[in-house]
Amino acid sequence: MLRRGFGSVLGARTSKQVWRRMVVTLAQVEGALKEKLGAEKVEVFDTSGGCGASFEVSLVISEQFQGKRALERHRLINGALSEELKEIHALSIKKTYTPEEFEKKG
Repeated sequence: MLRRGFGSVLGARTSKQVWRRMVVTLAQVEGALKEKLGAEKVEVFDTSGGCGASFEVSLVISEQFQGKRALERHRLINGALSEELKEIHALSIKKTYTPEEFEKKG
């Protein structure tokens, strides 16, 4: 809303407009990674104390990581979580492996 002159208001919200934040769940983050990356194994922790604002992705094992460096793998994870990242304030990504790499670590 834009008014000119005395008492002008720029971008004012009406009393009926309320800003609501979607709460992202641990299950949503895990599900998105498994579905969009075809991840065989995912370990995710909610580090926000339950409010869904901060997550640690401790482990993701996916064939889609084949031939990709760490930065490219992290970008794949960010892309898989694009909708969730609109509501998440912090995302920490620790370990990403292809199934073959994970087997060698074992």
